[in-house]
Amino acid sequence: MTHESVPQANSPQELLASVRDLTRQVRVAQRGTWFPLLVLATVTLLAIPVYRYAPYWDVFDACQTGPEYRVCPAPNPAELAYWTVALTIAYAVIAGFYVRQSRRRGLGTPIRPYITVGVALAVLMTAVSSWLTFHPLIPVPADPSSPADIEVGPAAWVVNGLASPVAVIGLALLVLAWVERHWALLAYSVVLLAIVAIMGAQVIQSSSRWFFLPHLLVPAVVLLLGSAVFALFRRASEVEA
Repeated sequence: MTHESVPQANSPQELLASVRDLTRQVRVAQRGTWFPLLVLATVTLLAIPVYRYAPYWDVFDACQTGPEYRVCPAPNPAELAYWTVALTIAYAVIAGFYVRQSRRRGLGTPIRPYITVGVALAVLMTAVSSWLTFHPLIPVPADPSSPADIEVGPAAWVVNGLASPVAVIGLALLVLAWVERHWALLAYSVVLLAIVAIMGAQVIQSSSRWFFLPHLLVPAVVLLLGSAVFALFRRASEVEA
């Protein structure tokens, strides 16, 4: 007579596997990654007319004017005001989306850290940009027609790059990746920040008033593509569940 061990329905291995599967399903149900990316892409695209048509407010009296040129070391305060207000509204809309989704699905999402960090970074961006007006890490030539060769260390480019609006968006997305336990979003956020860093290190010398366009269009396209991809993955996960 032989005795064979028969796995029981409530064995520790099966219970552990069930808990892991349930945890994965809950995390997938809590995620709404596509929506923040869509909202932030919209905010980035809406910044284009502000950059193009908003008059420069020299509130810091830092511009240098010559016979045929005008050099301003600081970003347009109108642009900073737009990003601060637009990002704050965007995070409020995103918070509303997650609250509505939680009520509909009956699963709460700890979205507060992402919203708090996002708004804080938007305000900090404005403060750092204002500080850099009087303490520029990358000197601006007094005469753009004959710029001098200025050597700037990588640290200066990093600080200036992190003070940009799209970098602020990417840094906040790292927090969202932690909140949602989303490895794919983490990798995506790192790629977005790398793109911002590479573009920020490029010096554009152009007389066109549309010179800024690549710095807004490229991140906006990346955000839109990310939103579409994460939405497709979410639908696929819901079908499998």
